[in-house]
Amino acid sequence: MSPGWLALPRTAAVALTLAVTGFAQAADVKLTPPQMREDLTFLKEKWAPLDKSFSDSQRVAFGRHLDETASAVEDLEPEEFALEVMKAVAIARNGHTNANVGTLLGADLPVRVWSFSDGLYIVKTHPDFEWLLGARIDGIGSLTTQEALDRVRAYLPGTDQRIRFLSPGYLVAPAVLEQIGAVDGTDHVPLTLQFDDGRTEIVELAPTKGEDPGDERKASLNRGYSVLIPDDPDLPGRWRHLLDGRKELPPIYGKRNDVARFLDDSKKVLYIRNDMARSIDETPLPDKFAGVVLDKILPMQPKHIIVDLRLNNGGDFFNTILFSRAIPRLVPRDGRVFVLVGRATFSAGITTAAMLKGQGGDEGHLVGEPMGDGGQFWSEGKYVKGR
Repeated sequence: MSPGWLALPRTAAVALTLAVTGFAQAADVKLTPPQMREDLTFLKEKWAPLDKSFSDSQRVAFGRHLDETASAVEDLEPEEFALEVMKAVAIARNGHTNANVGTLLGADLPVRVWSFSDGLYIVKTHPDFEWLLGARIDGIGSLTTQEALDRVRAYLPGTDQRIRFLSPGYLVAPAVLEQIGAVDGTDHVPLTLQFDDGRTEIVELAPTKGEDPGDERKASLNRGYSVLIPDDPDLPGRWRHLLDGRKELPPIYGKRNDVARFLDDSKKVLYIRNDMARSIDETPLPDKFAGVVLDKILPMQPKHIIVDLRLNNGGDFFNTILFSRAIPRLVPRDGRVFVLVGRATFSAGITTAAMLKGQGGDEGHLVGEPMGDGGQFWSEGKYVKGR
């Protein structure tokens, strides 16, 4: 880890998340050219002055892109317009400044994918395409997978790691693939796949008519890492997952939860998983952390504590301040606090990791890949709706 990850992130709640009115409606909404121009004017004159994350040169590029988009609205479909807005706000490279345009991008392909060290793999599918699970995607339409990843970068906000986290969710959207030149239309998408047996095959997929019932975007959450976690077996219409049928999965692959458990019979290694810096149910997160301290740490006195923030995409870091200050003080002098982080660790997740490391000193260790933002970053202020 670079030293930058060890600093407490500086959060300034002035960057805004854009939500243009039309983008919150159904995908079949037809935006008119005057409505598009009105949205662009709002972006330029009302929203942009509030967002402080743009550098001077980025602000100039932002205005120029809006002007170019405004001159082309007569020829833009709603999906194309949505992507141009995404591209404009992504210029700031601020992970907290983004356009919520997902509902205008149309239906996705019947697969979900994730980027691993050796490529982009299919990890979840509609039941009709279970046979594609585990296949590596080497090409998307006329592009190699790497070319597609490179081209989609311009539409996604944040650092390189944040973009690496976000991009798989957009490479299953035919509207995005058409925009980046991978395909000529959205009716079908050829995927060049390599299977476990070494066989390479081109498979054409059409947008799915049935939604994934486990898609967390329906709960206003970032799809992101959720594709790595199998859905509840009893979920009606459940999509198939690469990990289905495997027993004793590592705790990171369990459903979203606030987990604390010992990893050894002697109860010397305590594992705490926290996916959000806010509670997932009615019990406040600080109360849950207090329960971990009272029920597991004080009576059992573990030597090492592992705090897993690899899937923590943020929330309210005020919920984790006392926890982050206490944990490093509750291990013995020869003990360690290991903080697991990754590309999905973002916003208040980064702040929590930094506080744990800062309080832990030499006994605190960050373990994993670089996190989803820099050691100092802008955070979101509020949602802004156009018109």
